[in-house]
Amino acid sequence: MDANEINTFVSACNEMIEGKFILADIKISKILRAISSSNDIYNLIAESLINYNFAKEYERIRSINQAEHSGYMELPNDYQVIIPFVFSLLVQIDSKQLDFSEFLSTNFPMSNSQKEEYESFARHVVLPFRNAVAGIFGVTISRFPAEEEPEKQVHVFDSLGDKQSSEPVQAPEQIQQEEQPSLTKEQETALLFDSIARVCGVMREKLTYVKKPLVRSNISLIVDALIEACYLRNMIISVALVMSLGEIARGERALREDMEEINSICYKFYE
Repeated sequence: MDANEINTFVSACNEMIEGKFILADIKISKILRAISSSNDIYNLIAESLINYNFAKEYERIRSINQAEHSGYMELPNDYQVIIPFVFSLLVQIDSKQLDFSEFLSTNFPMSNSQKEEYESFARHVVLPFRNAVAGIFGVTISRFPAEEEPEKQVHVFDSLGDKQSSEPVQAPEQIQQEEQPSLTKEQETALLFDSIARVCGVMREKLTYVKKPLVRSNISLIVDALIEACYLRNMIISVALVMSLGEIARGERALREDMEEINSICYKFYE
């Protein structure tokens, strides 16, 4: 594992934890970019998403918290639950499939302001995600400034969400040595489509930097069409739209890095 890659990921998470709601979109995109830029972190998350149903898991976690009357979303202290759930949640927010403001008010109802909602989200969602990923790669991080290190315990929940037992967390070496199921070609392709849609969401937020109205309008149209093509899992249309987008967005500095990322993702379709 490249130390720079995990440091970049941790730094991106820290920026969101210490940030504000108004800048959340930028911080989420930075976390997702750090993940997609690291083969090790990307592969870890890809494996966790095999046969994963985010909508079903979201409702399960919500029902657990409602039953316990906690007043805020609290995730089981289990990296196998935390990693796929929080990653999927960030993607949903980043792609605008889930309204972040509504998510906060729904899952942190005891907070007195949006500021408090965001701080609870950072503490109970982003921070455990950061620690779970970092911990798997042997990096120990304090939970929060001035707090003690978290206990190295994971709680096992059954299908109904009842806490059954506690067991020691496996050492990173043990986790990495376990045989992991390989992604099918279909699953790999689906992840590529989701990655393109994520970058398109980032580009859409940067359109204000495109000065020429006609160019801005054309880029917006193609980006929206590309997101739709990704949801339809149509590779030919997606690649064709990426080529068109590259021509129209040529010379737009604000979009250059995003276009490079989309192009690199498209190349993986043919590997």
